[in-house]
Amino acid sequence: MATPGHRRAILDTSILVASDADLSGLACQISSVSYAELHFGVHAAPDDSARLLRQHRLTLIQSVYGHGIAFTDDTAHHYGLLCGRSERRAVVPRGRATDVMIAATALALGVPLVTRNTNDVDQLGVELLAR
Repeated sequence: MATPGHRRAILDTSILVASDADLSGLACQISSVSYAELHFGVHAAPDDSARLLRQHRLTLIQSVYGHGIAFTDDTAHHYGLLCGRSERRAVVPRGRATDVMIAATALALGVPLVTRNTNDVDQLGVELLAR
C-alpha cells in the first residue's frame, strides 16, 4: 500500500478496498470521507469474521496513510460546485454524496482522484486516474 511517489493524488475508497491497485509514482492521501465510508463498512459487516477483516484493513490503511484530509469549508465550496455541475447534466448526486465529497477534496487540492469508479464523477471537471 505504501506509495512513495512524486505526483500527489487523493485515493477514492474503491482503491483503498482493492488489493491490486497500482499506485506507483503517486504520493497518495486520503479524504476523511473515505475513512467514514470504511468505518461504516466495518459496522455494516454481515458477521464477526467479516467485521474483523474489515477492521484489520482499515487499521492497515490508517497506519500507512495517517490522518485523512479534512472536509473543510473550502472543500464544501467545491462540493457545491460539483453538485451544481452534476445537476446541470441531469444527474442527481444525492445517491453518491460521499463520492462527490471525495472528488471535491481532490478538486480543492488541485490533485487527481485515483478511482475505480470513474462513472461516479466523470465529466465534472475533476482530474481522474483510473487504476
